[in-house]
Amino acid sequence: MSQRQQKAKLLSHCSNAGRPLIMVSGQGATLNIWTPDLLKTLAGGRQVTIFDNRGIGYSTDADPEEENTILGYADSTVDLIDALGLEQPDILGWSLGGFITLTLVTSFPEAVNRVVLADTSAGGQGTSAVNLANLNAISTVLLSGQSLPPTYIYPDTEAGNAGLCRLIASQMVMPKDPLTPAQVGLQTPAIEAYLQGPDTSAYAGLQNVTNPLLVIAGTQDQILSVQDDITIVSMVPGASLLQYADSGHAAILQHGATNGAVISAFLDA
Repeated sequence: MSQRQQKAKLLSHCSNAGRPLIMVSGQGATLNIWTPDLLKTLAGGRQVTIFDNRGIGYSTDADPEEENTILGYADSTVDLIDALGLEQPDILGWSLGGFITLTLVTSFPEAVNRVVLADTSAGGQGTSAVNLANLNAISTVLLSGQSLPPTYIYPDTEAGNAGLCRLIASQMVMPKDPLTPAQVGLQTPAIEAYLQGPDTSAYAGLQNVTNPLLVIAGTQDQILSVQDDITIVSMVPGASLLQYADSGHAAILQHGATNGAVISAFLDA
């Protein structure tokens, strides 16, 4: 683990029974991004932990003067696992949360057990050329204090619109954590460095991953190309890929209950 003089204080919420699962959210997202149908299905037989990433929402940054890195986010996630007394929890990472999860798995493989990734990238040689431009455009919107247009994460189709409506409804019942453009700005350099690689990405470590791995992806992803998910699966022995032809970047949320059942079966195998 990297040697930091200060540690971040992370806000987390946990369900209280069963085998542990920790969930890592994406860029510009707090713990309220997860939809109730996904959480309810996953929490049926396990202890689920959701949290605000370091420097986001109610979580503090480890050192405001130090530039954030994906490895630093992974460090803080391991610190949270240790602080909660979790022994090799399963882990799920979506988008930026997938960057963090992959970096954690390639750097600290003994810290977690089974791994689920959703609409993410290994960075470096494992990232499509369009991804960096997409992430820069998203950062520009978020840094201005605006919300992303829905079509960034949900396709403008009947299935996509239905998923978006469920997300909007879920925001009314999930806890609200503050999110500022300045907080989002702390994530941007880390994301750019990870995608550009090679030393700051997880790509080089993929071939050494031995944790059981499931990858979920929407083929209409307008943020991170589905080819990146395919690359991850092709390089990790025994990894499985579940693709949704009617979904974009939020496939994990659009099919929350279905994914919850699929993920539960994978984690229980």
